Amino acid sequence: MKNNKIFSILICTAVLVLVGCDSFLDEAPETFRTPQNFFETEDQINEAIAGIYNTNRGLMNGAHWRFGENRSDNTSFQFNPADRGGINNEEVDLFLMLSANPNLRDYWNASYSGISRSNFALENIANVTFNDNAVKQARRGEILFLRSWFYFNLVQLFGDVPYVTSAGDTPDEILSDEFLARIPVGQVYANIMADLQEAIGSLPTLGNTESGRATQGAALMLKAKMHMALQEFQAAEALLQQLQGQGYALQADYASIFAPDNKNNNEMVFEIQYSFALGQASNFVSRFVPFNSGVDILGDSGPAGSRAGQNQPTQNLIDLYDADDARFSHNISFYDNGTTIEPWMSKFNYGFEDQGLQDVNFPMFRYADALLMLAECYNETGGGDPQPLLLQVRGRSMPDPSLSAAETSDLGQTIADERRRELAFENHRWFDLLRTGKAVEVMTAHGAAQKAQKPTVPAEAYTNIRTILGIPLGQVEEFDFTQNEGW
Repeated sequence: MKNNKIFSILICTAVLVLVGCDSFLDEAPETFRTPQNFFETEDQINEAIAGIYNTNRGLMNGAHWRFGENRSDNTSFQFNPADRGGINNEEVDLFLMLSANPNLRDYWNASYSGISRSNFALENIANVTFNDNAVKQARRGEILFLRSWFYFNLVQLFGDVPYVTSAGDTPDEILSDEFLARIPVGQVYANIMADLQEAIGSLPTLGNTESGRATQGAALMLKAKMHMALQEFQAAEALLQQLQGQGYALQADYASIFAPDNKNNNEMVFEIQYSFALGQASNFVSRFVPFNSGVDILGDSGPAGSRAGQNQPTQNLIDLYDADDARFSHNISFYDNGTTIEPWMSKFNYGFEDQGLQDVNFPMFRYADALLMLAECYNETGGGDPQPLLLQVRGRSMPDPSLSAAETSDLGQTIADERRRELAFENHRWFDLLRTGKAVEVMTAHGAAQKAQKPTVPAEAYTNIRTILGIPLGQVEEFDFTQNEGW
């Protein structure tokens, strides 16, 4: 069997690397286990689930921000003429990717790695005795939530995808049409909606589980996001209203939301866990500082690498903020080396523990996001007034959060703009553009602005704004998938 099969390698050699975080993932890993000898005890199921969380962490730290943020009008990259080895990453931003781009392969493989691990755990958990059956149901809910998250991203980015719920017992089964057939988007959504409904009924609420584990609130929010992607705003509205009663709240100070000493606070509906002390540090900020900043930002942990300067804020995003908006000063900084001034994404910069390493978690779902989603639903359905929700989010960061006449006259655009200000660099923007049907329009205008501002942007950039990614070339060649149109 070849190494790029979407499931087989993981099925045959699944080594579960544990995530370092609070309590439930702080346990010694087994050296090696196979499907035949792994799932015998509650502790081993917990190790298996830790492996799924770890896969999600790798996805969020790796390819996800390139497609959720860097592919949007929020960010671009700092062009380094002395290092052209990162051109595959630049092509994501410039809409110049080919299906052989390794970022496509990495996203696909990481997602199906998480799905494969989820399937193994789901197939085996029924046969394992737990001390408390409620805990067993919660663990099953966690697995369903995580698998649903992987599939939700895949279906938004790639369209029709293989939807597999079995681990597969033999190589023949793994290579069967059932495993490798791409199924329609609508069927994928229907399947994951059913899984999430079960997860909602199985998962505990906020405060009733260990930090870092998925809660009922996380499943409610993910299901609401799916309904919104399908333009089913009334269904999403009901889920978000349910979420409102689960104990989540905005932090008083915007900068405190992401601080290392405030991890897993009650604004975080679901948070990617990192721990420097446990050898699982975060390192994303070191890639986002200007490449020519040397040790000026990173200090003793520097100097900045030649392929830093990623996820650089665009002028369009900078201009969207008021100067006195606390989110502006926290999210975006400016580096002046005496020759140029480079904006950079400083949202998660809370200092370094070691060379390029931090002890900072990453937000996947936040309560502020939920409030803005509910505002969007109210604006679409008329089921409530979106303005108090907007003011609640803005009021934390702006001295005068009141809406102007222009903003009240087009609340849809106002909500979209507020999502950009509040959630910048949290990997939501591209998916928001897809959901609202504005991706081509916005990115065409963004491309024109980039070309006007940056002489290094090639003429062919942004001329083919494809809203669906290509199936990775290696998958097409090995499994004879039909390639998406235009790829």
